[in-house]
This record gives sequence, structure tokens and C-alpha cells, in this order.
Amino acid sequence: MKELLSYAEAERSKGERFATRFILVEGCRAWDELIPRLALTVDRVVRLSEFCSGNDVFPDLTRLLAYLKEETRGCQSILLTPLAEHIRLDPDGAAVIPTLAEWSAYRLRRLYVPLLAAAEYLYPELEHVTRYKAGELPDLWELKGEGTAEIIVAGFSLRYPGRRTIQGIKEYLSLWEKSSVPKAWLVTSMAPWLPIQRVRSECRVRLYQSSFAYVRERTGWGELREGWGSPKQWEWLATQVQEGDDFDSLAARLLNVTEYDREQLFDLWRALDEGKQWLAWLWSKKRCGVNTYLHHVLQANRNLDEFKHDAVMTIFALPPSVALILERKKLLQNLNVNLMPEAFWERFGEVTDPSEQMALLTDQSAAERERLVACTGQLLARQPRGSWWEYLETVFPALAWYLQPALTGDEFADHYFQVHNRCRVMDQADEELKQLVAEWAAQQLLWRYPARSAVLDRLRSEGAKVMWVDAMGAEWSGLLTRLLTQTGEVECTVRIARGSLPTTTQGNREWGAEESIERGLDDIAHHYAYQFPQSFLKAMDVIRNVAHAVFALLSKHATVVVTADHGLSRFAASSPYKISLPAGSTAEAPGRYAVLGEGSSGEATENLWVEDKGKAILLTHDRFNGGGPCHGETHGGAAPEECLVPIIILRKTGGKVQPHFQLQSDLVKLNSKNKGALIVRCNCKVESVELRVAGQAVLGQSGPGFTWTFSLTGLPTGKHTGQLFVANRPVGEVVFEAARGIIEEDLGL
Repeated sequence: MKELLSYAEAERSKGERFATRFILVEGCRAWDELIPRLALTVDRVVRLSEFCSGNDVFPDLTRLLAYLKEETRGCQSILLTPLAEHIRLDPDGAAVIPTLAEWSAYRLRRLYVPLLAAAEYLYPELEHVTRYKAGELPDLWELKGEGTAEIIVAGFSLRYPGRRTIQGIKEYLSLWEKSSVPKAWLVTSMAPWLPIQRVRSECRVRLYQSSFAYVRERTGWGELREGWGSPKQWEWLATQVQEGDDFDSLAARLLNVTEYDREQLFDLWRALDEGKQWLAWLWSKKRCGVNTYLHHVLQANRNLDEFKHDAVMTIFALPPSVALILERKKLLQNLNVNLMPEAFWERFGEVTDPSEQMALLTDQSAAERERLVACTGQLLARQPRGSWWEYLETVFPALAWYLQPALTGDEFADHYFQVHNRCRVMDQADEELKQLVAEWAAQQLLWRYPARSAVLDRLRSEGAKVMWVDAMGAEWSGLLTRLLTQTGEVECTVRIARGSLPTTTQGNREWGAEESIERGLDDIAHHYAYQFPQSFLKAMDVIRNVAHAVFALLSKHATVVVTADHGLSRFAASSPYKISLPAGSTAEAPGRYAVLGEGSSGEATENLWVEDKGKAILLTHDRFNGGGPCHGETHGGAAPEECLVPIIILRKTGGKVQPHFQLQSDLVKLNSKNKGALIVRCNCKVESVELRVAGQAVLGQSGPGFTWTFSLTGLPTGKHTGQLFVANRPVGEVVFEAARGIIEEDLGL
């Protein structure tokens, strides 16, 4: 340093043709020593920052040259700084070097231009100067030292440990005019237009033209695309990046999870603010599995604003599968998609097959649930359950549960309500239901069932808490028990009992003063504006409310019993057939029973009714002439759905040994009549086991060694997944294959 300054002082007195002396400086510490000491030896210091017309613009070099030419008279020596820092940001600034190189010493004897780590800018420009190539210009001076600088240039500001934040180019140059700036973050609106350079030297500039570019480079995700976020979103994310972050660690930290987990992430979706939802969406574009529905959605989706729409619509482009349908349903639930957009219904209208329609729907909106009931009704009327049943269990499980009433072991009741509920969803009675009603009436089967009062008296004496549901017939046992047992914390037993005849509310008031009554079903049934399937779906909502009330009671009572005063009949209300009254009797609205007068005969014609307590109560779905109008559903008669009510006994599972089952063979051989048997072994003794598979519900037959055998009929060939139930509580799954004909093991192969 001393030698350079001494040489400069001695050399200044020499007569030279050109004034400029370029000083190539290496090392920031050398710069820090040179600038203040050289400034003391010259007549004037010309600072580039003074030629910036604003806080965030580059110096006007034309004005600089004019200043050097016109405003420096009387000056023998000038220090011009910091030209290299200007050129490092804007290489176009190097165009001034040839002019400075040939600056005449006529008036200004010396113009010192120190350049820190700028040889790569200086030499290319001097190559354009003929006098330099001819050796006519003064030699370049060099000063070597140590120390580096790293400057980050961006259009946004971050708090970066150990870095000084500089606002604008003018302030940046002014700092270099005094000393070096080892580590800094320069915030400039010029960043998007500055050229990206990859110059490796002791003075390194790292340019991020946008906050997006910063995120992409710092997190190492090269496939990241700027269009996936807004400038505001990228700037927010850029402020969150820490040293050593890759995109996975950044996202995991901000979303407070250990690693990417698609299901966990979208379960949290509603709790995330808008910025973190965008981050979860962005992370999913990077990490979600290839074979997922989310992957297919994100393939077409380019921004978060259209994410919900694409999550709804992508299903139309995919072949339906249970896995994709289930994932889509959960995704739409998490995204809070409660109403399908108009575009969905337009595309949906182009699909005519009800099973394909079913695969497109969820149970999240009333409109979808209505369409699902319609689809299911069509399919029940024409196709076996096995081909589409899994779709229904996935998209609208509550409807599937309704279609599988709880098995009680009573052959007639179990069969009747399976058929009845099927017809209920079709909203019309088929021939099988009519035959069962005829059997019920002809054999007077109602007297097989115990009176409800006798069963309840025994349960009350054992300390059970009884809850009543007005108008809840046995048809609702499947839905209610599944709602109550799906968590595995409640077990239940279902019995069928007979209500009092006629099945009016007044005639079945058996509840005690402290027993609760849940209402709603009866109001829906008798409403003047009853419509199917809307009213049917409202009834399902009532059953859900009943389940909530039962859970509340189970928190206070060891045993809760749910029963009803009577049931309801849609088919008695909608039947066009009316029959003549017994002589001397009067029909009671709406014609489901008649009051017998003195001397009138209650003898049933063709077993259509039963006489009880001076009344003729219809066993079929007909109505007596003289009855009033009937809306929606009705009661008062003695059809199975009116007079058979469930008695559902519920207890918490507590600390009982939980049953586990193992298949004895995962192959079910179907004989020529398409019948086969599935055998499972339990780890403990249980009272009964039920298998539900492909829309069938089958009670097992107990055998030695805790084994249970299920007789299956009409099962399609191929793989099946069935659910096992103990005390109407799901306890596990079994996966097996049904095969027809001779197989290898039959031949000893």
C-alpha cells in the first residue's frame, strides 16, 4: 500500500498524455485501506452516488463525463469511485471505460479509478481501445490483499443474519465510496431487469430477479414454476427460507409436520390460513404419489384459485375406481366443497349409466344425495349389488347402511326389511315385497313377536335408560346401529318387538316420565309437501341426530335402550288400492284401521286385516274406503314396517377382550348353484358374527373351536373384501376370492 501511494505521488509530477490510472484491487481489506488514504492525496473525490437522480437508479454516466470535462478545472488529481460496483450490477456501465482510458491529461493531470475485483470487466473493454493494444496507454496498477464480499441483490427485503439491508442503488454505491461492504442485501426495484451473471471472484453478487427465483434456488427445486404463485405469495415464502432449507424442510417447518403426508396435510386444510394452504398445495405438486387422485388433479391444475374446481372436475377424465373415488370424496370434504359447480352438472348430464353417475357423486350436498338415491333406485331395480355396491359404500355409506338393516336372527323380519328398504329406495313396492306382505297377512305373523312393553319392563328393571324415537320402525335399525358402532366404542343388540294396535301415537304412549323422546320422523311423514327423495333424506338426518343423542346418554348410563312407538309405511300411503269396510264399521283417517260398531263383523276377508280391541287393523298396504287423504307416509295399520319396532340395546365396549378373526381359507369355492362357504376363527367366544360383503348381510353359524361359517349365495367370482360385525359393531375385514368350477387343488396339483 505504501509503495503504491508513494509511486502515485512521484508519478503524478511526470508529464503524461493520458490522465487515467486504473488500479486493480484484490481483496476488500485492500480496498478499505486504499480508498480513504488515496482520497487524502487528491484534489477532489468524485462519487458515483452523486450522479444518481433518484434513490434507486444507476448513475448517469453521460452527466459524469460532462462533469469531469467541465466542472473539474483547477483540479490536478481526482479519485473516481466506485465504478466496479456499478458495473458489477449493470455491465452496460463498462462502456465508459474506453472513454476514461483515453482521458487527456491536458487539464487534469491524474484521474484515479480503483476497481475492486473487476479485471473481467476491465480487460474486455480495453481490448476495444487501439492505443491500449498498441501499448500507448499507462500501465495498469495492481494492489493485492485479502477479504471477500457477497452481495445479494433482490427486489424484496429479508431479514438475513449477518447481512446489512441496503435500500436502493444510491445508498449501495455511497457505502462502497467509504469502505467495502462484506455482506449485504441490496433491495432494488431494478432487480427484475438486471442480467444474471455467474462471476466467481472475491466480490460476488448473487442476483435474484424475483422472490420466486430466490425460493427456487435456495430450496433446490428446479421444477418450480413462477406461475404457481403470485408475487405476494412468493415474497412471503422467500421470507421464510432459512439457511440449509430444501423445499421439503421449509414446507414441513411452516406447516408443523414432520414430513409430507397427503392425508394428514389435507385433514389440516381448513385450519390453515390462505398462505399455508397455498404452501400445502405447492408441496403436493412436488410430493404427492403418482397413482393418487390428487396427482391427476394437480397435473392439470396451475393455481390455487382453480384447485377446488379441478378437484371436482378431474374425475370425468379418469376410469372410476373405489380408491380414486374415496380419495376424491375426502379431498372435497377437506376443501369444504359443499355445492357442485354448474360445470359439474353440465358434464354429469352427459353421463347416462347410473353406476357411472354414482362414481361421480359424493354425499356432501343435498343435490348429490338426491341423485345418489335416484341412481341407487335404478341400480337396485336392474343390477345385482356386487357390480356397484362398493361405489355406494364409498360415496354414500349412510344409504348403504340403510339398505342393510341389522340382522336379528328372525328369518322373516330380516328378509322383510331387506326387501322393504330396497323398495323404499326405489320408491315402489316390487313383487317380492308384495309376496312377503301377503305371507305376513295370511299367517298372522305379527303374533310371533313379543310385545314391546314386556321387553322394556325387563330392561328397565335391569337399570337401562330408555330413549324413544317417534315413528322409527325397524327399517332404520341398520343405519342407526352403524352410526353408533362405527368408532368401535359401542356394541349393540337388536331385537324386534310388536307395538300396540292400532299403531297410532296415542295408542303407544308407553314412555315413562323421565324417558326422552326424539321427534321428527312423524312430522316429515305427514307433511303436506312430502317429496321423495327429499323427505326420505331428511328422515336420515333425524336418525343421525338420534345417534348424537344416544352418545350423550351413554356418557351417563351403562346401558341405553332405543325403541319406538310405531313405524311408518310409505307403501300404504302410496297404494292406490282401497277395500270395503267391514259392515257397520267406521274408517279412521287415513284408512289404515276401522272401528267396529256393535254387531259388525271383523272377520277378515282374505286375511287382509286383524281384529284387536274392537278395531279392524289392516295387515297389508291397502286402505279402507272412507279414510281421509294421505301424505307421504302413514301409520295406524299392522303392516310389518308399522307395527314391528326395534329394541336396540347399547353398551360401551369398556375393557372387554376385543374379538379378532382369521380366515381358515382365503378361497371360497362356488358350486353349480353358485353357493359357497366362508369359514373364520375367532380368538374368543362371541354370541354372534355377521358378515357383510357385496351388498349381502349373512349371519354366521357357530362351530367348534370358535369357528364361524357363512353361507354365501350369488357371489360374483373374483376378490372380495367383507366386514365382520360382532354385536352390530365392525370388528375387522376379511379378504377372499370366490372361484367357480374345478381348481388346481381339487386335482391334487
